[in-house]
Amino acid sequence: MSIETSILTEARRIGFVTAGIASVGPAESIEVFRKWLEAGNAAGMEFLKRNINQRADIRNIMPEVKSVIVVAARYPVNPEPGIGFASYCRGKDYHNAIRDKLALLAEFIRKELASTGRICVDSAPVIEREWAIRAGIGWQGKQGQIVNPQWGCCLLIGELLVNVDLKPSERLSNQCGICRKCVDACPTRAIAGEGLIDCRKCLAYLTIEHKGEIPADIHAAMGQTLFGCDRCTAVCPWNKPGTGSVMPDFLWQEMPDVKEILAMSEDQFQTRFKESSVLRTGLARLKRNAQIALKNS
Repeated sequence: MSIETSILTEARRIGFVTAGIASVGPAESIEVFRKWLEAGNAAGMEFLKRNINQRADIRNIMPEVKSVIVVAARYPVNPEPGIGFASYCRGKDYHNAIRDKLALLAEFIRKELASTGRICVDSAPVIEREWAIRAGIGWQGKQGQIVNPQWGCCLLIGELLVNVDLKPSERLSNQCGICRKCVDACPTRAIAGEGLIDCRKCLAYLTIEHKGEIPADIHAAMGQTLFGCDRCTAVCPWNKPGTGSVMPDFLWQEMPDVKEILAMSEDQFQTRFKESSVLRTGLARLKRNAQIALKNS
């Protein structure tokens, strides 16, 4: 068994549904990313405009990096998208869950190759979806998510940067074809196509990241949305039904309803969501969303 096969097998043993390897080099999509930012599509996410040089070449993050190992964990497909909370946040905070498991993989590789590495999970200035594509995890769907032919698009990804040369995995060709289910499912027409999203219209951005009031002309489209959306991912034909392959950390937990949120104190919020990615949004924004959902009901 090659060392590459050993690493990818260990990643699956740890709980990731798939993993792949990419060789380092300049980011291939950096100009698309720049133009997307210049067009204002990032809305209020000013942090995306920082560290462009680091995003342009992963070696600016870790100069000694030789290979990027990308992993993907599956979370449940939402059977009722647009109602309540997005599927990925109904379990544990994916930042912590994936980081902990990548730490196990890093230790396995260190013992095998005496390597050093860096873990990245939606935090470092890395163009993560490009690296997932380069590592053969899948292709970028029209809705921007990585789509895997076996596991669909309800995937959370993470990267392990290592200072050893590893044979890269084969890339997968884009197999979305003429399908537009995700594009047509978006109630605000935020999907511009070919993986580009206008966050100024995206319900996931508006309910999670947006700090101000949500524009009144968006309220009706929100429906009963409290945190995230899932409409564009839930309809993807590549999704696999059931939860047998879902990482246990991401299995659904009971979530509060609109009235519970509106009556929630700050202490109750901190206790209820202490292990959830909902925590970073804050109670004020969650109540803002709940008030709109109550009006829509």
